[in-house]
Amino acid sequence: MNFVYKRSKRSYIKSSSQTKRLLAELVLIQGLKIKNAAQRLKIKYATAKSIIIYYKQNVIKQQKICKSAKRCQYASIKSAISYSIVSKIAGKEVNSRSIHFLKVEVTKQ
Repeated sequence: MNFVYKRSKRSYIKSSSQTKRLLAELVLIQGLKIKNAAQRLKIKYATAKSIIIYYKQNVIKQQKICKSAKRCQYASIKSAISYSIVSKIAGKEVNSRSIHFLKVEVTKQ
């Protein structure tokens, strides 16, 4: 017996770059779910999901790459800030603690 399998041909519609950017903005920036954003833009969920995966793996990853030759930051201490926290009950000092912070100025080189 010869069986002939026919594949159903699906129509392929290419999404425009504007649609891709809008989808990425709705999902990644505004926090919409992929399904809701796809419905709003009238595209298929599978298409929207693959676009978001592409954006996460390629576009965002490339933007996070540091192009600087030096990655270190140097801090110089200008002055110290100190706070005293005093706990009193009925006017009597029960506990006290001093906290010291260094005021740091960060310079990139």
